[in-house]
Amino acid sequence: MNELLTTNETAEILGISPVAVANLLRDKKLPGIKRRGPDGIDRWFIRREDVALYCAGLAIFNMLQHKARIRRQAAEEGVPL
Repeated sequence: MNELLTTNETAEILGISPVAVANLLRDKKLPGIKRRGPDGIDRWFIRREDVALYCAGLAIFNMLQHKARIRRQAAEEGVPL
């Protein structure tokens, strides 16, 4: 299933602005497909699967950051883990 989402739809799913989605696409942090519309304007489309993978990666990154923060705090307090 390769459902394509617009930048607005992707922004709504991720809870960010369409401009932030465009920045993710520009910085190649989120893969996208550029297609020319009937009006001659190029527009970005993002596979729903790629949005899900981006969310999963972000969740893992946040979990690892949280875990590192807990370890750092424990070390500062002299608590063995």
